[in-house]
Amino acid sequence: MPDLQNYQTYFHLLSNECEMESILQSFIERQRAFLKDKEIGSWKDINVVDEDYLVFAEDRVRQFAQFQNDQGAIIDPYDQNEREYSTASYVKAGSILLKEERCNDLKESIFKAMDWSCYCLGTNKVPDDHSDFTTHMLMKALRNLTSFASEKQIEKWKSYLRNIEPEETYTQVERNYPVDQTRNWTTYAMHGEMMRYRDKLTDYTTFIEKYLPAQLKRFTSEGLYRDPNLPAAYDLAARDQLNGLLEEGYNGIHAALLNKLLRRGAKTMLLMQSSTGEVSFGGRSNQLIWNELTFSHICESEASMYQRFGNPEWASIFKRAAHRAFNSISRWINEVEEFKLFKNSFPTEKREGWEFYAFYSTYSLYAAQIAASCYEAANHQIEEAPAPCDIGGYIVSIPSFHRIFTTSGYELGNYHLGFDTNAQMGHDATGLVRFHKKNIPSELALSVGIPTKTLEIPWYFFSARSQIPSPKYPVAIGPMWCDEHGTWHRLANYGRRNHEIFHRINEKGEPLNGERQFWKTSVEDVVHTKDSLEFSIRYFVNSDDGRKIEREEITVSGANMEETQQRALADILPRPENDSCIEIKETYCIRSEGVTITWTLTPSKSGELTAIGITVPLLVTNGKVNSQINQAANRVSVSYLDHQYIVEDQSNNPFAELRIYPGLMPNRNGYYRTAQFTSLNSDSIRLHFQLV
Repeated sequence: MPDLQNYQTYFHLLSNECEMESILQSFIERQRAFLKDKEIGSWKDINVVDEDYLVFAEDRVRQFAQFQNDQGAIIDPYDQNEREYSTASYVKAGSILLKEERCNDLKESIFKAMDWSCYCLGTNKVPDDHSDFTTHMLMKALRNLTSFASEKQIEKWKSYLRNIEPEETYTQVERNYPVDQTRNWTTYAMHGEMMRYRDKLTDYTTFIEKYLPAQLKRFTSEGLYRDPNLPAAYDLAARDQLNGLLEEGYNGIHAALLNKLLRRGAKTMLLMQSSTGEVSFGGRSNQLIWNELTFSHICESEASMYQRFGNPEWASIFKRAAHRAFNSISRWINEVEEFKLFKNSFPTEKREGWEFYAFYSTYSLYAAQIAASCYEAANHQIEEAPAPCDIGGYIVSIPSFHRIFTTSGYELGNYHLGFDTNAQMGHDATGLVRFHKKNIPSELALSVGIPTKTLEIPWYFFSARSQIPSPKYPVAIGPMWCDEHGTWHRLANYGRRNHEIFHRINEKGEPLNGERQFWKTSVEDVVHTKDSLEFSIRYFVNSDDGRKIEREEITVSGANMEETQQRALADILPRPENDSCIEIKETYCIRSEGVTITWTLTPSKSGELTAIGITVPLLVTNGKVNSQINQAANRVSVSYLDHQYIVEDQSNNPFAELRIYPGLMPNRNGYYRTAQFTSLNSDSIRLHFQLV
């Protein structure tokens, strides 16, 4: 395996403590003080119980039972084909519901789906080559259905499950990919293989020991999992599956490190949860409701584990976080007309915001089986206690994912801000891309950035579908500047354009030959009082141009040729600046009445900034409900679902201008327009933001 020495060095580094510990300890201290001062009614403001997971799962199973064909497969109502692991998801969810004395009238349908799914897996006929995902689902179903089925039927299912040859059955394996390049798919397969081993349907765990090291090196010091290009959804999914590996009894040579990383990652993700209850942003498959359900499943598993090991304090925190996440998707899963997969209200057949691999049946039933697993994992006796998203008062930087999160807490308006400091182009935008407030629709201000889809973005980034064109440049809440030549530049457009799969790392866990970052960032000047939370984010130019001539590139022989060519290259490369700007400083002040942001830009020595501006996306529609946008002098407001989003220029600059452009821009949540606050003869702009 390549870079094995780097792996071992990095694994040793991962085993050390993480800087998240101090933030988590500070949270615990604030939470304890909060509980001494507040009545339970002041924070326990949602009505979620564990039984709700089963209600959701049953609704989905009943919804799709009508689309089962004679063979037992679940047919997608829009695509008219069986897709991926939809039938296996139906089986797993249905088996849990039967065990909990629900859906007895669908027993025959569930058995029929089990017959078909086991046959497909055992004969390498799983649709769309998605067998990696199905084994753990069918193993769970086998256990649950044993008390309902005859011995003959059980043996039939087992015979197909014994037939699995991992290197031939699964897709993310060495015959298709170098082991180093296998990713989240393999975590599902390992989970399934451990279940087969535990139930004596295979005699070997060699598949797990072969592929697990390649998954471990994807972890960061914060305990998060780096799937290619850093999607938040597959950090959650992979950690959930790897936790299943441990729960099924894996105790191999990597078990201790894996356990430490998973416990650490579970706590880290709590600090990334929005005050709305929603989970993190970024990358492919974002804004799907199964993201929150996976988060809830991890939290329910953690809560039960902490309770077993005599730590009721953390058990209660995780229980609360699980319920907050589930509650945050209630408006989408309870849509009267049709259950929504994504957090928008466009007609399902339009596939607005969906990737090409997203099918209504697959992800609806995938969500159902996760919800059913949430119920199974839950300890129903655990009482809730405030989670980080309730208490707030922190800023968390996750450098490995290029993201920063801050949550103000109950005393300061319950705001939550999320930043992508080096976004994946084609999916996201660099800058302030999440602006939330508790109990206010998350899409009203912004929940994810507005991407671009130019030809320079690799096709394999799998950008989300939209019925309207994307803008030429991505958009976030953030700065733009006009250089000395009259050309405008946006911070939002500086991001990752290469396909980073993290298959080769150095001893620090960083990608070898990684893509150059245009900006480096730091969080500074943090001050938290009872009246405000203040901090700065500083973007400063990355003076390392990232372009070195490798020895194998030098084709001319002779004395000092390498040095000569390096010096020649230095003469033609741009100076250390980003389009005439060398620093952007964003200063934030969060109070109960809103958020004030001051942007200050510094020109390079060889450049000039002739004007600066701030772009602010304004919601037009979520696909069903339209907003009303009003402009008055230096102020703009958006009215939507009985709430208002207000942005006001407080720069006191007589040369300031506010324009709202007519063009619509899509992201996964809806269509937006751009408000642009522009200032001449000034190096800074101050805006005040408010959600009411």
